[in-house]
Amino acid sequence: MENLIFQIVLFFILCCIGWGFGRHFERKHWRELKEKEQQLSHISIDTNRFVYSEIAGQFISSNVVISHDYFKYIIANIHNFLGGRLTSYESVIDRARREAIVRLKQEAVRHGSDKVMGVRLSTTELGMQGGMVEVFAYGTAIFTKSK
Repeated sequence: MENLIFQIVLFFILCCIGWGFGRHFERKHWRELKEKEQQLSHISIDTNRFVYSEIAGQFISSNVVISHDYFKYIIANIHNFLGGRLTSYESVIDRARREAIVRLKQEAVRHGSDKVMGVRLSTTELGMQGGMVEVFAYGTAIFTKSK
């Protein structure tokens, strides 16, 4: 009986720790993403296929892997059992996609470009129980403004 009580208490402690730290780091990441997106807002993104350009381009790519916290893992398992939207994972995927786009724009800046054409995103679930999400972004960086 004491072992069961210990396991329940440990479970709740881990949930609280996961929730607290996870929430802190997630909010910090959201703030950093917002700042970076504002700094890179001058880089335009075009997702159209088969667009021809007279301007020579450079293939660029970015990659990000983000993991969820222990609390989100518990909540997602409960939602998975009961059914419905896994909103706890939706925020992880949204952050990963936005981070991949930010990194793609940073790569465009390194190449001296101001536009990325043909942008594509690829999302992959990593880990045995889907604990991580990888987003790979790629496109063609071009310079459209006259120097």
